[in-house]
Amino acid sequence: MNNVQCNECGKWFALDVSLYGVAEADGLTVQYFSCPACGEKYHVLTLNDEMRKLIEERKVVQAKIQAAHAKKFREKTIKGYIKELDGIKAKQEKLFQELKPLGEKILRGEGLADG
Repeated sequence: MNNVQCNECGKWFALDVSLYGVAEADGLTVQYFSCPACGEKYHVLTLNDEMRKLIEERKVVQAKIQAAHAKKFREKTIKGYIKELDGIKAKQEKLFQELKPLGEKILRGEGLADG
């Protein structure tokens, strides 16, 4: 069980599906969870079209790796898939760092055009 302490009110709570939410603005989708005591919102992930595309690419490559192991492909082939997966992960991490502050602004109710 994932217990977390709210930075705002100090209450401890267990994360469950009822605490998760989605906010959308400026072409972005922000996934978050909220403190049940005070309503403070915590960023989980911000998605744009590029991040959605990378998530789908990652799923495809992960399936290729799984199938390659099951079918006993050559190690060189599997390593190529893993290298491809690592490249996608690196792009996702870089994009996550760019999107997170935008998502946090949306959660605070600030427009992105406000600067």
